[in-house]
Amino acid sequence: MEQSQQMDQERDAVAHCHWHPEIETGLFCSQCEKHICTQCMVQAPVGIKCRDCGKLQRMPTYDVQPAYYARAVSVALVASIGGGVLWALFNLFFGTIPFLPSLAAIGVGYGVGEVISLSVNRKRGTGLAWIAGSSVAGAFLISWLIVPVSFGIFGLLFIGMGVYSAVKRVR
Repeated sequence: MEQSQQMDQERDAVAHCHWHPEIETGLFCSQCEKHICTQCMVQAPVGIKCRDCGKLQRMPTYDVQPAYYARAVSVALVASIGGGVLWALFNLFFGTIPFLPSLAAIGVGYGVGEVISLSVNRKRGTGLAWIAGSSVAGAFLISWLIVPVSFGIFGLLFIGMGVYSAVKRVR
């Protein structure tokens, strides 16, 4: 009998919001169990939470630290030089076959994007996309300086597809 009265008293006891002590509430955070009012509650997929527990956190995949950018830039420079040399060799040997040298742009774009993605542990972000796209453009310039080939409008289209392929790997 005494236990049930004590439980009734605890249930009837009024709780106050952790951040607004003047507001009475019956709500509490599903994670830390602090009492919260309707102004402080945040709807989460697993119930209501307080302001601290309900903060939106960035997905780890898109949380790119400056060290990752430094690694991506260094890999992009190497990939740009290597891709440019391979692209030039491809143009040198297969330059007489129509459209085939232009297709190399897509391969270089995919390769550059994949190498950069692997170097940053599959992180993704807009900055990485700019680095990858610039690397493909750099590879094109290097290949053109080694073997100057006129690409025409279709060649530029394929270069654009190579940049797009690199960007999609890291964005």
